[in-house]
Amino acid sequence: MEVSLIIPAYNEEKRITHTLEMVMPFMDRHFTEYEVIVVDDGSSDQTVTVVQAFGHPHLQVVSLITNRGKGMALKHGMLLAQGKYIFFMDADLPYSLESIREALRVFDREKADLVIGGRDLYAEQFDVPYPLSRKIASAVFSLFINTVLCLQIPDTQCGFKGFTRAAVQKIFPQLTIQGFGFDFEMLFLARKYDYKIERIPVNLCHSDDSKVHIVKDSWKMFRDALQVRMNDWNGVYTALKEVSHEG
Repeated sequence: MEVSLIIPAYNEEKRITHTLEMVMPFMDRHFTEYEVIVVDDGSSDQTVTVVQAFGHPHLQVVSLITNRGKGMALKHGMLLAQGKYIFFMDADLPYSLESIREALRVFDREKADLVIGGRDLYAEQFDVPYPLSRKIASAVFSLFINTVLCLQIPDTQCGFKGFTRAAVQKIFPQLTIQGFGFDFEMLFLARKYDYKIERIPVNLCHSDDSKVHIVKDSWKMFRDALQVRMNDWNGVYTALKEVSHEG
C-alpha cells in the first residue's frame, strides 16, 4: 500500500461527512493503493455511524472505547496503518490535501524519514485570519519547547505530518503523551534516533471552532514538554523499546 491517511475524530458528526467528501475523491484521483483511517476517540455523538454510512472501499473507522486524547487516538491509528508513507491530518482539514503529494515528492527526493508542515514557511501566511493571541502564544510556546527539548523546529504543533512506515514503527509505540503534546514527543524521539526531518510550507485555514484552548492547553503542553525531558533522563523510552505494542 502506497499511502495511509489517519484522521483523528472526537464528536465530529457535523463535519466529518464534508471532510470525507473532500478527502476520498482527492485520494481516488491521485492514488490507487491507499487507505483512510478515521480514529474515533470515544465520541459521544454519531461520528462512527456517519463514517460507516459514507461507505467507501478505502475508508475504515476504528474506535477507542473511551476518550483518550488526540495523541492516543493518533498512536492507535498510525500503528494500524499499512502504507509505505503514513500521514495524519485533523478532521477540519486545516491544510491543503495537496500537501500530501508535495510531501511524497520530498520523501523521494530527500530520502527523508519524516516530512512535516511548517506554517512559518508559507510565503503568504500573513493573509491567514489567525488571532493575534494565538500567534503570540505559539511563538512563546515554540521558544520554550525548542529550549527544553532542543528540537530546532520552529513549528512543532503543525497538524500535518508524514512518516515512513519504518519511522512510525519505531516512534509511535513509545509515545506516552495523550493530548496535544504528542507532537513534540514524537519529534523528540525522531531527533533522538537521528531520523531525517524535512519541512514543507503549509497554509493554515483557521477554524473558528478549533478545539485548542490557548491558555489551558498551553499550560498542559508546557507540563508535557517537561515530562518528555524527564522521560528521557529516566530511561523511559529505552525501556519502552523492549515492550510489544499492538497499537
